[in-house]
Amino acid sequence: MQNNIFSLLTPQLQVFLITLAGLAIGSFTSLFTYRLATKQPMIFTRSKCLNCHVNLKAINLIPIFSWLMQRGKCLNCHAKISLRYPLIELSFLGIFLLVYFVLHKEINSKMFLYLAITTMLLAMIIVDLEHYFIPDVMQYVLTIFVGLLVVFNDNFSLISALGNGAVYVLFGAGLWLFFYFGAGIQAIGIDDLKFFFIAGILLTLKNFIAFMIITGLIGVVFGFAWQKIKNDETFPFAPAMCLSALICMLFGDVIKISEWLGKIIF
Repeated sequence: MQNNIFSLLTPQLQVFLITLAGLAIGSFTSLFTYRLATKQPMIFTRSKCLNCHVNLKAINLIPIFSWLMQRGKCLNCHAKISLRYPLIELSFLGIFLLVYFVLHKEINSKMFLYLAITTMLLAMIIVDLEHYFIPDVMQYVLTIFVGLLVVFNDNFSLISALGNGAVYVLFGAGLWLFFYFGAGIQAIGIDDLKFFFIAGILLTLKNFIAFMIITGLIGVVFGFAWQKIKNDETFPFAPAMCLSALICMLFGDVIKISEWLGKIIF
């Protein structure tokens, strides 16, 4: 991993490439998630204005820049363009740069897998926020990326990986019981339990306590805010799970929740 073409690039050029990748993949993901959730053709279909259906040109599809230059409006019909597009692109830009710096500013095969996993986690959040479900195809693709990452780990064990996944599923079932009987909220679904299995393989038991606590905290805060804003007893749980998985994946070696709890208790 150490010797690759990217190691010959200056740090400034590497940051520039990560920035371009974040914006481009963010732009593609905003389109991909919308078409996947609404069952529209994924390829061989040009992007169109959702209001007047005019075909968009390349100049209209430049991440961030096009939205700013058009002042958030379609040039043809002047209908407002949703903020979701620049917000998604900016989110990808920021998180891609975060991954780059967390992985010691080194572009290699491990970083590519981290960025691929990050992309799928963010895509799941987007779809669940907008449509209340996690597409199976995203879970399958995420499983492939996670599998590639852990298989090349020197300490990889298939039995241990499956066991870790099972423990996380049990935790997900416990969360379902907590939200259902404790707060009367249907927070966890079958899609969420599938995700817990994948998260267990990715994060291992070393990050179990951190994942459990972070997911629970984000879930409670986000669920409360969602109910107040949306007035909806059912709320998307993917943001809590995916953000927690992302945090543990990037900072698992730094977060020592079990040690902190031990100091607080004893």
